[in-house]
Amino acid sequence: MVRREELWVRGALAESRSSEGQAVTSGRKIVARDQIDDGELAGKLRADCDAEVDRLRSATEALKGARVRGVVTAIAAGVESTITITIDGVSVVTTPEEAAGDYDALKRLLRPPTAPPPTRPLPIVWRNGSGAVLLHEAIGHAAEHAHSGLQWPPWLRARDVARDGRVANLIDGEAPAALRRESFRDVPLRRMTSLHFEQVRAPFDLPPERIEVFLVSGGTYEPLSESVSIDVAVADHVSGKKAQRILPFTVHGLRIHISRALRGAAGDPIRYPGVICSREGQELYVASHAPVMVTAALR
Repeated sequence: MVRREELWVRGALAESRSSEGQAVTSGRKIVARDQIDDGELAGKLRADCDAEVDRLRSATEALKGARVRGVVTAIAAGVESTITITIDGVSVVTTPEEAAGDYDALKRLLRPPTAPPPTRPLPIVWRNGSGAVLLHEAIGHAAEHAHSGLQWPPWLRARDVARDGRVANLIDGEAPAALRRESFRDVPLRRMTSLHFEQVRAPFDLPPERIEVFLVSGGTYEPLSESVSIDVAVADHVSGKKAQRILPFTVHGLRIHISRALRGAAGDPIRYPGVICSREGQELYVASHAPVMVTAALR
């Protein structure tokens, strides 16, 4: 593995790091060291990584009003690059192809909140693909931990697609197909790669009073209690035709409560701009897609 990381702040390079190495399985042990024995492969991975870094820089050079972190990882199976864009403490995670559009969309969404969150729980409409983060925690992480299946709505589909095309049906209890690791020093774990949540003839009714979520800043899954927390970064309180931007808040719920709270969905899956998934200290990018979704009130 060859890895490059760069941090740009308002168009100026603030930090640059590089690492490379290999991990070799020997019986029940994994021996990792910071050099690659195959010189030809090492040269190819360095060249692939450097070329992708150049492409990443080209994609982000116009993002002058943001904090931009780029990560490029090259392994024998291919190259992966991700870009984290942060403005006023709110982040999206994207790719070189989508960086400019996601940067513009983030700027359009950011405006000062004018009210606190409602004191009573309200139904939630998960827009902009943000429902994928809720289900990433409640379905995806449960599958990684081999937790027993739940009764999800019959209209919901949930699959994870590995880079080699293998598909896991997460609602049926199948574990993600890919073994992934953040660096050559880490132990590979069964992790999600690209999540696709879909609806088939789901009901969809907009509650007259509701919270509409556009962006989240994080989520956690506690495997012992099977509880989920979602930190909402950008949301509106909608009552009739009136919409107010509200302060950030956190949604909590047990996995079983989330399965029961799903009320409906509409449209095709929308690409959500970014999930950096952390497990066992390893941070990995997980592509995420979900339709507009409606849940009952979650506390």
